Amino acid sequence: MTMGAKRAETVVGATREMAAKKAENPAKIAEKSVFEVDNGRLGIAVFSRPLIDREMRRFRAAWEASLPVGMEASEVDPRRISFVAHPDGLPAAWDRIDSLLAAATGKSGKSGKSGRSRKVA
Repeated sequence: MTMGAKRAETVVGATREMAAKKAENPAKIAEKSVFEVDNGRLGIAVFSRPLIDREMRRFRAAWEASLPVGMEASEVDPRRISFVAHPDGLPAAWDRIDSLLAAATGKSGKSGKSGRSRKVA
């Protein structure tokens, strides 16, 4: 193996390790900003860490499948989400972002256990 190939393999391995480490820590909203625009509000949430590809796909799909009431427009990227909403819709939007981030970036808990106890005869 050449020196360049070893270095490339090390970089790829380190990148995978960093992505796995990021995935261990659920992303959260680190910063919130709100600006008045026309008759609505522009909300910008910066995540505590960039979302990795799989998390990004899960978050975006869930967000687009159930936009909060009063949402006019939104844009999602790995580091932040921005949206325009009716002023009354801001609290629901922040709550929805928090819950979707937790679901997309947290431990899935798919260990095969349903949480219910069953009696076995």
